[in-house]
Amino acid sequence: MMRLITSRGWEAILPDALDDNHLLLMSDQLRDLLSGSDWSGDHDPASAALPLALLLLTKAGAKRSGDSLEVGLETLQEALCLLSTAVDREIVNRMLQRQDATPIGAGLVQGLQMLVQQAKEQVDSECHA
Repeated sequence: MMRLITSRGWEAILPDALDDNHLLLMSDQLRDLLSGSDWSGDHDPASAALPLALLLLTKAGAKRSGDSLEVGLETLQEALCLLSTAVDREIVNRMLQRQDATPIGAGLVQGLQMLVQQAKEQVDSECHA
């Protein structure tokens, strides 16, 4: 996945830009990560899914300070669910040989931006309360 990012930019990890093998791998990892299965042994369900979700959150406007990303666990879980839905939707679209009116990658980024904005507003309202 890092080769994709370095060669084609971060947009290369959006679901509609991934090749079939990477798309299926991402779906499998997200499913394992969200369900909590296969966390024992050598298999790490978050090996690509979690870092890619965090990268997409930064591109959607999540606040960074130094080397760390300031995002709540609830926001992260919602972002992982959005990413999982987008990945699975892309798989189904390819199987049915159809396309959405809005490309899945663009819709995902827009959804993540809304999620980040909502989280920022919630933090701001809690600070002023």
